[in-house]
Amino acid sequence: MRERRLMTMVLVLMTSVFFMAIYIPALHAQTKPIELKWGHFVPTSHAMHAEVIDPLVKEIEKATEGRVKITIYPGATLAKPADLYDSAVTGIADFVYTLPAYSPGRLPLSEGPELPFLFKSAKHVTETLYGLWEKFPEFRNEYREVKMCWIWAGDVGQLFTRKPVRTMDDLKGMKIRVHGPATKDLAAAFGASPITSPVGEQYEMLKRGVIDGVFTPWSASMHFRLHEVTSHATILNAYVPIMVSVMNKETFGKLSPKDQKIIDDLIGKKVAMKGAGIYDDIALKSIDIHKKAGMQIYELPPAEMEKWKLAVEPQYKAWASKMDGKGLPGKRFLDEMIKLSKEYAPK
Repeated sequence: MRERRLMTMVLVLMTSVFFMAIYIPALHAQTKPIELKWGHFVPTSHAMHAEVIDPLVKEIEKATEGRVKITIYPGATLAKPADLYDSAVTGIADFVYTLPAYSPGRLPLSEGPELPFLFKSAKHVTETLYGLWEKFPEFRNEYREVKMCWIWAGDVGQLFTRKPVRTMDDLKGMKIRVHGPATKDLAAAFGASPITSPVGEQYEMLKRGVIDGVFTPWSASMHFRLHEVTSHATILNAYVPIMVSVMNKETFGKLSPKDQKIIDDLIGKKVAMKGAGIYDDIALKSIDIHKKAGMQIYELPPAEMEKWKLAVEPQYKAWASKMDGKGLPGKRFLDEMIKLSKEYAPK
């Protein structure tokens, strides 16, 4: 009897040990956070990192009670600017912030809103982007390989140069850095020699005299300290740089429904409008910083401005025809974009 009791106790003990051996690792696996990577191309001092992405990452971690942990890789440390979008597609990154223009031809309709002289501010174009997003499935389909977090734009692009540009003739032959296809066509139409490069390279290129100037917004000029290597700004309000934050689809699919909903509730248009508003505010601050640094700022007279606008007029029809040739709704997209631009124009 005693032996039977002893055997029973041994069996109970062994069974307990067996189940503990299974349960404890399983419990540990459940509580271990999912670690994700967010890559982008700007320094940590940039407002999109400091005021948008970093706070959002902290918010996600808090809302998921630590189940989702995100490490940010700034300054193109996870992938080069040209590879950022693809890194989100392939899963090298779980999230990225990038420009469609860094992947030329891959997101063709996204290049449309960068056509010249259509928008007056980052918020203006961002409202228009969401109007286009709702109306055109072809636009949404461009991002079928990823999960769209939000799409937005920076403030309006100007011309920063090492020597004064007062007329279009002054720009002829000058080597001007551009960030993608739309600004490349823009510079060429004005008679400049466009040179495409990531935003992080322009400071050194200007410093070494590899280029004579850049097309870039006020905010970017401030963030990348271009007032140290240029001395003249020509006000054109010529274009807006389109930006996206996207997520790897498989990464999102592996999250629990609860955490998927948390992320969905924290991303979207509200973040886009916050980012656009920050860009517009920084543009105003940047003008003061440039003035204090001795930057000579020049606004083109109306008659001269008209020449610049006429120079790029063929680009609208050419872009629409190119999209139509790809089987995309080029003319309809352009017409709706112009309509929405008027509708959302700052009052």
